[in-house]
Amino acid sequence: MSAIAIPLGLLLAVQGGGGLLNQLLSDSRSWFLLNYIDMPGWLRLTAHVLLLAAGLGLLVRSKGWRWLLDD
Repeated sequence: MSAIAIPLGLLLAVQGGGGLLNQLLSDSRSWFLLNYIDMPGWLRLTAHVLLLAAGLGLLVRSKGWRWLLDD
């Protein structure tokens, strides 16, 4: 489970977080997947937040909170 959850969590977190920053700061086409789907801006923004939350949830679920605090 962890072998799939960690890369998937990272992918979702990068797509969500990067897309969210792109949407808030520049709103340009980039390699973030949701920017190429035709939808209203508020829905795209919500989808980026949900992707980020899902990715972070998978990472915390598989690695625990401890990995954030370790050097």
